[in-house]
Amino acid sequence: MASNIPEPSEVRRLISHIQKPIVFRGLIDTWPMLKFSMSDWKNLFSDKLLECRVGKRNSKSDKPQWERQSDNIKCTYEELIKWSENCGGGNNVELSGLETNKRFLYYGYKYMKDIFDLEVLQMIDWKAFGYPERNGAESTFWLGTAGAHTPCHYDTYGFNLVAQLAGRKRWILYPPEDTCFLQPTRIPYEESSVYSRINFEKWAEAVPVIEGTHPHVVELVPGDVLFVPRHWWHHVRNEELSVSINTWIELANEDHKARLQESLVKFIVAHTSRNLPTDVLYELLNPNEEDMADADLDEIQNLVRYTLKATSAANRKHTPEDISELPLLSDPWILPVACSQLPRLDPEVKKARFDEDHAEVDALDVIRAFSHPRVIEIVSQILQGE
Repeated sequence: MASNIPEPSEVRRLISHIQKPIVFRGLIDTWPMLKFSMSDWKNLFSDKLLECRVGKRNSKSDKPQWERQSDNIKCTYEELIKWSENCGGGNNVELSGLETNKRFLYYGYKYMKDIFDLEVLQMIDWKAFGYPERNGAESTFWLGTAGAHTPCHYDTYGFNLVAQLAGRKRWILYPPEDTCFLQPTRIPYEESSVYSRINFEKWAEAVPVIEGTHPHVVELVPGDVLFVPRHWWHHVRNEELSVSINTWIELANEDHKARLQESLVKFIVAHTSRNLPTDVLYELLNPNEEDMADADLDEIQNLVRYTLKATSAANRKHTPEDISELPLLSDPWILPVACSQLPRLDPEVKKARFDEDHAEVDALDVIRAFSHPRVIEIVSQILQGE
């Protein structure tokens, strides 16, 4: 356990204001799940069928492996473990046909309140970070085999705390100012997620060399808690069988603007979805947003009005807080995540890449352009009279 454990209020103040990723150590040593053995996890899940995403490991495609391009299978925790250890899928025929070195299984992005009972939810608490009211009910569960990954993206709301409970997981993070080099897109559309069109898996275990970017790389081990600041890009990859739990925490003042911008993106996607052929709609919407094609347009229009009003009111009330007395990043319970590369920019390379992208334009390209973060930012400013 780390020495000199800070006061929760001190940690909360730090993560509410700092704009750099950091790793906390020694703050979740009391979590029961941190000490779970394979047997404990097996008892926790029992014979429950886990709906897992099946993906390709080390895909060399130019495009990320979106959720749409993945299959889904159901298996027990014990079957998943045996398969990951090259012991086959037991009686699970679907698993038996998958090669461990070519595929991954991901039981991720699962709201804990939907899969665990109250006793399990109370095993998780974020009080050491200044949020005593948060437990597993406000947290998300991620279990995946080696090679399981999340495409590079950033979350539009708040910040993120990620607790690593088992295995090793690599994070590559980029600051918001790198956005223009990461080819942002809102396709596939998923509320609060801005994706990169770059397939990071082409580099497999290496850190991508992307012109002009500032990658910050960290490998989380059990007991680590990563703080992901607001709007920081991240690509996440399991180095081995991994379990992690996270919680997204809103920032009341900053998120008003983000909610207005999200409502504008939703407005564009909902209206255009009505007139698209099925195959194009299939690419436009993430599986968890399929109902967008039938969304109530009046309701979305009212959402734009509401978020615009709330943003204007928040701008009038917001008074910056004095942050001159934040904890030092040299404290023993903090591990700063440093930039691992010097940025390089070759204008010719960048120009050639985008010239190739613009060779042909289709309906999705037009929607992508209108929903681009820069465009949405300008529209939100115009609506606010800026």
